[in-house]
Amino acid sequence: MRSLHVWLVVAVLATLAVFQDRPWKALDVLDYDAGGYYAYLPSAFIYHDLGRADSLQRLALAAGRPQERGLYTLPDGRVISKYPLGVALGELPWFAGAHAYACLSHRYRADGFSRPYQHSVMLAGLVYGLLGLWIVRKLLLHFFDDRRTAWALAGVGLGTNYFNYCTYDAAMAHAALFMWQAALLYCTVRWYETFRPRWAVGVGLFLGLATLCRFTEALYVVIPLTWGITSWAALRQRPALLLAHAGQWGLAAAVGAAVLSLQFLFWRVVSGHWVVDSYSVEHFYFSQPHVLYGLFSFRKGWLLYTPLAGLMLLGLVAARRRLPAAVVPALVLLPVLLYVTFSWEAWWYGGGFSARPLVSLYPLLALPLAALLAVARGWSRPLQAGLQAAVVLCITLNLWQTWQYATGYLLDDKNTRELYFSKFF
Repeated sequence: MRSLHVWLVVAVLATLAVFQDRPWKALDVLDYDAGGYYAYLPSAFIYHDLGRADSLQRLALAAGRPQERGLYTLPDGRVISKYPLGVALGELPWFAGAHAYACLSHRYRADGFSRPYQHSVMLAGLVYGLLGLWIVRKLLLHFFDDRRTAWALAGVGLGTNYFNYCTYDAAMAHAALFMWQAALLYCTVRWYETFRPRWAVGVGLFLGLATLCRFTEALYVVIPLTWGITSWAALRQRPALLLAHAGQWGLAAAVGAAVLSLQFLFWRVVSGHWVVDSYSVEHFYFSQPHVLYGLFSFRKGWLLYTPLAGLMLLGLVAARRRLPAAVVPALVLLPVLLYVTFSWEAWWYGGGFSARPLVSLYPLLALPLAALLAVARGWSRPLQAGLQAAVVLCITLNLWQTWQYATGYLLDDKNTRELYFSKFF
């Protein structure tokens, strides 16, 4: 029951953070990227024009609050969001409820951007983040006892920037991505245990949904392809194993492709082209990656602002003994993902806390963290206490700096060494 209590603590703290942070003023929640993700919904269901992603921008300009929302203007003058539509798809049920409430209550404008819509977007991120953490709990309990699960769950839920992205920045993509990747990992584990078609369908569905949110999430296909490879013999046998279940993997691929086809259909309907390069002025620079900056810089370094990730990576050594099935997926995925992520020209990814593109990794990295805690049972008491103290310190630092970020003491993307230490306390 310890892990259930930890999940409940995270849920309560996250809910309090969501509703105490936002002043809920007009348009605040849907600034910047969050507005770009969301723009599909009012364009389609209120303004009935898929080329009106600038509807929020027009309202903001009228209110004297111009801000960047990732809009892309087509040659014919229509405006679309540069972001894929996966986040909007996840927000759709919440948007529908908010729109029904706005229409029936007559207290708020049913324009897609008044308070009910802002509440719905934040609640969607909060609920998806907590559902994802619940799936991580189920996955951890599948391999570890309740005590180790509780510690690992506390580490992920309170000791990483996951907490920020299901609370203060819940309108962003990362809470939903955390849930999709947790579900993908869970379905992968269950498929290799049972070889049942429903789990293969789940793999295709959740990988498709994650990729529809951010195209680089397609790299996580490494997890279902390499899970459980624990030796050279298992590696040599993997192609035969996959071919033996080619029908199920074909079904998974078909489901994933069907989900992704929504983006191509949208582009076709709006622009007349199957593919639109909405990021035409932004690029990857694969010859000039900024991996070290992405990991250690004071501007946005992952291991600097989320030091618990260091314990997760250290846990890969323990996972070789305690959960070897997870080691190869992590060792294959990590270098590729870090290289691609930090080859983006804006490697700090704009405003946010810590390295937000890596929140999707935490369901996988929760396993080596729990493995480290499990292996520590054989250590001396002082070493066990030291590891637990390190987790507690990481949680304390993360919550402190998340609060600093939310209140503006910690700058979102312009920090330097001097600023960091001058504002640390």
